[in-house]
Amino acid sequence: MIRQSLKFRKTVIIVSVLSLLIFIFLILKQDKIKNYELERHQKIDNDFQDVGYRDFNHMPKIYEVNMENRINMDSESNVNKDKEELKEAKNRIEQLEKKIAILEGRIPEKYPDVKYLGYKERKRILVTGGAGFVGSHLVDILMIQGHEVIVVDNFFTGRKRNVEHWFGHRHFEMIHHDIVNPLYVEADEIYHLASPASPPHYMQNPVKTIKTNTLGTINMLGLARRVGAKILIASTSEVYGDPMVHPQPESYWGHVNPIGPRACYDEGKRVAETLAYSYAKQENVSVRVARIFNTYGPRMHVSDGRVVSNFVMQALQNLTITVYGNGKQTRSFCYVSDLVDGLIALMASSYTLPVNLGNPVEHTIEEFAVIIKNLVPGCRSTVATGAAVEDDPQRRRPDITLANTHLKWKPKVSLEEGLQRTIEYFREELSRTTFYNNQTYIDVKVKNKH
Repeated sequence: MIRQSLKFRKTVIIVSVLSLLIFIFLILKQDKIKNYELERHQKIDNDFQDVGYRDFNHMPKIYEVNMENRINMDSESNVNKDKEELKEAKNRIEQLEKKIAILEGRIPEKYPDVKYLGYKERKRILVTGGAGFVGSHLVDILMIQGHEVIVVDNFFTGRKRNVEHWFGHRHFEMIHHDIVNPLYVEADEIYHLASPASPPHYMQNPVKTIKTNTLGTINMLGLARRVGAKILIASTSEVYGDPMVHPQPESYWGHVNPIGPRACYDEGKRVAETLAYSYAKQENVSVRVARIFNTYGPRMHVSDGRVVSNFVMQALQNLTITVYGNGKQTRSFCYVSDLVDGLIALMASSYTLPVNLGNPVEHTIEEFAVIIKNLVPGCRSTVATGAAVEDDPQRRRPDITLANTHLKWKPKVSLEEGLQRTIEYFREELSRTTFYNNQTYIDVKVKNKH
């Protein structure tokens, strides 16, 4: 048994030694094969380099010339390719700049400084037509005074851009609504300014103009009665028509063509005044009526067809300044900030009868065209006359004695100063390519001055 065990051990040892020798032999053989392959590849590389070097030294001169031409062509191709890439990069940069400009326009700007009012002093004020020319300036003042303002507009002539600098403010609310339909909100005061005011706009849809000034006024007076609000009706100097009395006092009843092209606006406003005083007598509604004369300033619609906007736009573009009629008809022009001050003073007063708000300084239309031409630097426009407009009033000048007596109000901005600001606004409108919040005109200078 012991012998068998020893024999088995010897056998195992011999097998192990043989296996180890075979393993060592295989490793040595593998290394030899690798060294042989490396030497072979090295030799091939050396031979290739020698042949290439010899061939290169014996290349003909024509090949060198061709190589130079190819290099030149490649360099020209690379230059053209670089130019195309540069041009494409510039186009992409321009597109990105436009997109950035649009995005910047959507970023809310810092709100104008607003006075803080306690809940007892702060009023909730509804402004119909608050996105329009006069309404937006009124909204600015009311917001800066610290009141809560609700703007209602159907944007027929109003523009969101006029009030977009207030979007998101906790005291500001915008309602897209046509006041021909009833409106249910809470308010302490109502400024009813909603109505197209320029001849091209109110003549475009005369029935709609009449509805706005009658049904719309009824809805606002009904709202004032329900919530116990004081209401100011924005009437117009057009209630005097083509006046036979000059200047026009509030006691003058007017000279209006009830079926003429301007009647939809003239008679609509006369009915609005009648409705206001009927509600005052029957329903005890607290009403104020402002008869607004010609007003101008920034945020006027560039194509509203009124004298100021027409003349300024024509002068800025060196077009012929067209005076309709003989140019001897007269107008008096009030700057918008002065008018807004008058509206606020009237609302705050206890005076309940109609009040004229306008500038008593009178100019002929011909004189006014020359004034604007002289205020526009480098203007090469000429002044020409055109056909007279039907039912165009020949003389228009307010008697502001009542406003001065009861409201302590009179215009403060001179015609030249107001026109300079207006011309600057229209110049920016002509050069505008993208909407920016910071391009919204806020007449801070006038507000601080008063």
